[in-house]
Amino acid sequence: MKGSYKDLMDILEKLVSQHPYILLGVDQRERIIYYTNEGGFASIWIYDQKENIKKRITDYPILWASDVSRDLRRLVFTRDVGKGRELQHIGEIDLLNDKVKIYDNIEPMRIFSFAVDEEKIVFTGATMKDIGLYMIKRDSVEKLAVMPAFASINDVREDLIVGSGVLMKNPKSSELFIYNISTNNLEVLTPKEGSVNRTPIILSDRKILFQSNYQDPDRMRLVELDPEARLFREKIFDNKDLERYDPVEYIFMRDFNDKILVIGKREGRSRIFVNGVEINTLKGMILGSFLFKDRIYYTYTNIYRPARVIIYENGVNREVIGSRVDEDLEKRFGDVEFTYIRSLDGLKIPVYIARSNIYDQTKTGVVYIHGGPWSEVADSWSIMIASLVAMGFNVIAPNFRGSTGYGESFRLLDIGDPGGGDLLDIEASAKYALENKLGEKLFVMGYSYGGYMTLWTMFNKPELFECGVAGAAVADWEEMYDLSDAVFRSFIDILFDNKRHLLKERSPITKAENLSKPLCIIQPQNDTRTPLKPVMKLAMKLLENGKSFEMHIIPDMGHIVSSIDDAVKILLPAMIFFRRCVEKNR
Repeated sequence: MKGSYKDLMDILEKLVSQHPYILLGVDQRERIIYYTNEGGFASIWIYDQKENIKKRITDYPILWASDVSRDLRRLVFTRDVGKGRELQHIGEIDLLNDKVKIYDNIEPMRIFSFAVDEEKIVFTGATMKDIGLYMIKRDSVEKLAVMPAFASINDVREDLIVGSGVLMKNPKSSELFIYNISTNNLEVLTPKEGSVNRTPIILSDRKILFQSNYQDPDRMRLVELDPEARLFREKIFDNKDLERYDPVEYIFMRDFNDKILVIGKREGRSRIFVNGVEINTLKGMILGSFLFKDRIYYTYTNIYRPARVIIYENGVNREVIGSRVDEDLEKRFGDVEFTYIRSLDGLKIPVYIARSNIYDQTKTGVVYIHGGPWSEVADSWSIMIASLVAMGFNVIAPNFRGSTGYGESFRLLDIGDPGGGDLLDIEASAKYALENKLGEKLFVMGYSYGGYMTLWTMFNKPELFECGVAGAAVADWEEMYDLSDAVFRSFIDILFDNKRHLLKERSPITKAENLSKPLCIIQPQNDTRTPLKPVMKLAMKLLENGKSFEMHIIPDMGHIVSSIDDAVKILLPAMIFFRRCVEKNR
């Protein structure tokens, strides 16, 4: 592999300088509110289009941010005060005067969903004890309810809070909930028992729009609920563009007065529809959108382009906020292909392939395993994939069973079987890569659940890969369960379909003696999702068995890569390790 470590550092510096810009909305002055890591860490910025001035509003790292409220006057965010442990405070920005307020009178907790209207903030938060539904109104904080299981808020309007979650104790279904603030009543609803129902929003007439697979297990449809009459009916628009596109699922829904804007997704790419009419946006992945007057603002990305803010007006798409792609990186980035392969048991598996124009320097392919597992590799920027391609690796990124974006029947295949069927899919991807000359040899890499699957594959199928990088991995499901708060205990229960006996059976620590190829473990010190302690025990077991591995513990970092420094601390040891593996395997 040609080049010095200085070359590697130059490439990483160029990559982390490709800042993503995520649209949060537009305020009453038509200023664009967005989220970016420009300046070194994730924060909220405002772009005044008339004055052509950008300014950062939060001068400290933030974790999550809401869209701008319906009245265009505020948005909320969370700030991690636990050095990566995801112990958060809620904050809000008043867009009339750009004042920031932190509600630090609340005990820090893991906040994983929230919504805002003109007068209140509602959120779900997890402690070691339970998952609660909370409301902040006029500086007063109230715990409204203890949620029966994992559930997320999607919207609040007047006296109604709506969301969804696994509320009927069936890991393979998801139900709606409506909390009435006036009556203190929590109600769980579903159009059909066993169906998956998600992302409800409250329309101006108090009807609730959501997506559901109750009619077709492999397609999410838009459904409207009349909460008074308890009637469900499919939402049909006069224009048939949306119907013809036939999305598998929806990644965004919002009403703008009399206009309903949705983003439908298929095979890792998405499109915007307003009242059923397709908008002629750029082709790729659209992550969010906002309608203001006669303009449609949206976030656009693809595998080789970080997220950027685009305005669609009068049939023209115009970029207003984005990073200039480095010319040297552009030359390294090759073709992107989407295809389906057959797994070892015959199941059809969707795969993205990103080729490197300097592949001849490595002759190596990398199977990249995404996290989640309820996530996907889409035609969307991933700094990990971009780094691998820029270093000369062809990347094979399977959306193994359990991935989102390919129907609920496909997503549910992982429940009760993590490390089972998905391992077959990883093996099939490796064999496909070799057969199609995507690499003379193969490496494997993943983060979070992808880190778990990297360990699991290296320990169970050691012949597949010459070396592997496991980031923020699960080493021991049993100990992780004991160390987790209420929301991640619920996550593990759902993933394993309450089959507690599988926790030990599917834990990499039980197979450590099988490692036969070089392994690099990268673990954040303060990770509360995939904790360090079990990974340290795995390292000791590898040491006792005389295995070859290296381990990097990232101080004062949590699971989420929220700053440029975080990205470098993960990517640099991974790329140095892979470079050594290339040299060793020449």
